[in-house]
Amino acid sequence: MLWFRNLQIYRLSADHALSSASIQGELAKRPFVPCGSMDMESSGWVPPARHEPELMAIERQNAVLVALKSEEKVLPAAVIKDELDYRVQQIEAAESRKVGRKEQRELKDRIIEELTPRAFTRSRIQRALLDLENGLVIVDAASAAKAEYLLSTLRETLGSLPTRLIDTEISPAAAMTDWLTTETPDAFSLGQDAELKTPGDEGSIARFKRQVMDCDEVRQHLDAGKIATRLSLAFGERLTFTLTEALEIKSLAMLDVLKDELKDMDAETQDALFESQFALLAGELRGFIPALLDALGGETQR
Repeated sequence: MLWFRNLQIYRLSADHALSSASIQGELAKRPFVPCGSMDMESSGWVPPARHEPELMAIERQNAVLVALKSEEKVLPAAVIKDELDYRVQQIEAAESRKVGRKEQRELKDRIIEELTPRAFTRSRIQRALLDLENGLVIVDAASAAKAEYLLSTLRETLGSLPTRLIDTEISPAAAMTDWLTTETPDAFSLGQDAELKTPGDEGSIARFKRQVMDCDEVRQHLDAGKIATRLSLAFGERLTFTLTEALEIKSLAMLDVLKDELKDMDAETQDALFESQFALLAGELRGFIPALLDALGGETQR
């Protein structure tokens, strides 16, 4: 299923000069290659669609889908420690001396070098949508750090990727707190999950799950000065999501209306299914993200 569950959203500069052809050409120069016997990690671009294995970037309606595959060797720390302890004991018993810290570090490096070719590997694929029409880069990532990994790799591959984090006139925390005390903007409605926090590093936190937000308990926390740092919301009858104070979108999911639309799409083949899902993803994000930014007072002008 082609769907983004977590969104990290970036503004693409108006003078970016990117095109689907230029993106495809540059990504094709850096395809994914699995880790070699002595490599601890590797990353590169892979085709976003199985039915088009020759394309590293898929473009539809001026939106470009890309996929980054990363692979890393897994060497459990406990395994390295056990082997190091064993070798230290062997040396100390055979030579009747203590093994110093420097020698232990050297032994550890040697053990890692010896175990690397036999280590297990784990891999993951990250995807991003470059909406060239609306000047957005949307990364499907649960954290800003994971999104930045993809962006930095993309920036290195393309030679330039002028992006910035989006700032809004109203901070997400201030907006969410206001929505809990008054009402949500048009097209949005409250969910039943929230996190309220007293400002400051040591501030207390109250979390609500499956709780109607219009209740005395929530109001008491707000009256005591807590602000909303996470809030579940619905966008019309199409999407549910959780908004964070850092303008991250978590747990983006389709409601029944949207699921039914997907089922009704004529997709008898793999490529037809991909086309339907791509159109649905791009279309929903193009409606949802601008509406959310408007609800936050619009973007700040830099």
